[in-house]
Formats: sequence, structure tokens, C-alpha cells
Amino acid sequence: MRANGDLHGKPAVFVTGRADAILPINHTSRPYVGLNRRVEGKHSGLRYYEILNAHHLDVLNGFPGIAERYVPLHHYYFQALDLVWEHLTEKRPLPPSQVVRTMPRGNLTTPLGEANLPAISPEPVPQDRIVFTGSQLRIPE
Repeated sequence: MRANGDLHGKPAVFVTGRADAILPINHTSRPYVGLNRRVEGKHSGLRYYEILNAHHLDVLNGFPGIAERYVPLHHYYFQALDLVWEHLTEKRPLPPSQVVRTMPRGNLTTPLGEANLPAISPEPVPQDRIVFTGSQLRIPE
């Protein structure tokens, strides 16, 4: 696959689970976000949301041993779609790129709540912001 990183300033959102072992973020989302920022610079409309304790195979989260350690990534897909819709229809700015710090439920029977699935923040704290500095994408732990 070849990519040039040029989205022509169009708004776009990447939502990626940091715990994805099949599509490792260092070989998928992160390089593209860095390439896009290198090509488009401050004119980029791309936002990148990296979700802790998540992977793209949410169907596995229903199994014991897995459900206790991960949160559903699809929750953030829907939220990102809503954010893009609000950006396009109401001219609301897309939240900056950020790490979203989720908390696994610890037990399959424990319901997921806001503490487990915090929202993508319109103003993330500085230590959660993903930034492009010089020629490097800086991603918090």
C-alpha cells in the first residue's frame, strides 16, 4: 500500500485501540498521522484518538479473561462519528488529537460506566494531547 498523507485539509478522524495486537498502531495509524502532519502541517484536518485498553475486535470482549481487561472500541467509533457530524453541520471544532484513558471493568458482569469509557475531550489535559513537534509525533504513555 502507498500513501501520500495528503487529505487536502478535509476533516478526518482516526480512532485506534492501543491494545490491538493484530493491527499494531506503530505500523498503522501512528505512521499515517505523522505522514499527514508532515505533508499538511497545521492545515491538517485529521484528528487521532488513541484509546487505552481497546482493540478492534470488540466481539472478543464477551469472553471471560478478555472482557475484564478491555473496553469496547466501537463506543468511540460512534462518538467520533457524532463529533464529525457536529463539525460538518454545526461548525464545532473537532477535539484535538489525544489519548483517551479508559479503565477496564475488571469483571465480565460489572456494567460499563462513564469511569470506564470517558468521552473524547474537547480540551484534553496537556499530558493526554498527541502533538506533532518538529518532525515527530509525540504520544503520551
